[in-house]
Amino acid sequence: MIHIPTLMLALLSGFAMLGVQLWIARRSRLRYLDLGVWTWGSWLLLFGFCLLASRIFLPLWFSAVGGNGLIAVGIVMYCEGIHRHVTGRGLPRWWLWGAPAVACLLIAWMLAWPLYLRTIGISLLFATLLLPGIGVLLGPGWRAEYSLRSVALTLILATGSLLLRAVHAARHPEDYQHLLQSSLGQGLTFLFSFICLIGAGFGFVLANFERVARRMEDMASTDALTGCLNRATADALLRHELERGRRENTPVGFVLLDLDHFKVVNDTHGHSAGDTALQCFVAEVRRRLRASDVMGRWGGEEFVLVLPSTDQAGASRLVEQIREGVQALQIRHACGEVFRITVSAGVVIAQPHEHLSAEQLFTLVDQALYQAKGAGRNRVHVQDSAAPAPASSTGAHPGRPPFAPDASA
Repeated sequence: MIHIPTLMLALLSGFAMLGVQLWIARRSRLRYLDLGVWTWGSWLLLFGFCLLASRIFLPLWFSAVGGNGLIAVGIVMYCEGIHRHVTGRGLPRWWLWGAPAVACLLIAWMLAWPLYLRTIGISLLFATLLLPGIGVLLGPGWRAEYSLRSVALTLILATGSLLLRAVHAARHPEDYQHLLQSSLGQGLTFLFSFICLIGAGFGFVLANFERVARRMEDMASTDALTGCLNRATADALLRHELERGRRENTPVGFVLLDLDHFKVVNDTHGHSAGDTALQCFVAEVRRRLRASDVMGRWGGEEFVLVLPSTDQAGASRLVEQIREGVQALQIRHACGEVFRITVSAGVVIAQPHEHLSAEQLFTLVDQALYQAKGAGRNRVHVQDSAAPAPASSTGAHPGRPPFAPDASA
């Protein structure tokens, strides 16, 4: 037999530890995420179990309705936290407020029932309240953080245990004469149901840490304004594609894009309009790229494209389409003002037999961009890569070393 008071004490300790961990996590980098709602749910479950355990000296109606009611609200808070984390929005208002209210009314209505019938009803009620959280975890949540899968599995186990508890109470009503009755079936199903909820809480904390780690990784590799890869990441991917091109004997296209007279845009329309122009430009370029192509922000208004397995004709055709698309853009600033931009581009194709380094490739594409700007801007110039020039070549922008952003568009 399982000693039910000891079991209750173990559950109280578990939810207390979970509540403390959630409180500590909220004071770290996770404080801006969805742990607040889950923390409230854990404290509500803790106080609910306290009320259930206190029926030895409190009136039955108060401990039963108050304790089970708080547990029901806590489960709804768990589902609310899951929905916010996965979908970015909470449960429907009618469910968030209506489900706890209906649950409390049903619990009060069942108060006059024998304990075994009340156990069946409340177990089925708790299992029903868990369904919205399980549904979203098995849908979009399954494709989010891997830790959410453990949350889904533990909640499914909790629901299954509650259903098993209802079946056991129906088949063995003699084991449910009073709440603290020592019974193997009652004790195991009760313990396992709520141990699973504690496990789900720890899994939810891990999912939030996983999301923070992913966001920090994204911040380290992407440009915050445009969403492009930053310079260091784009440079690393360029070197990787050059190595792969040599192994697979395929050419690699490298393109340097520079918005024309971008300083004039900032001076005339303001830096906010300049930011809008950069975002519109990036969206226009990305619309024409393949999944394998790489776009990075090299600095300021300069961007690079790494085009694996792309020959000169394919790269020239793509970049010319980009130039025409950018020229046709009508960019609307927040104040309603419409303005246009153009782009100049340099293109170089690294052939596998030439063994060009990333530095040599950038020198060549820099020369090509210089030629495009010298020809009047809003141009595409393809540079011959047969004879790479040294980094100090006079063909490069005056006073500009390789791998340095152009500040004077």
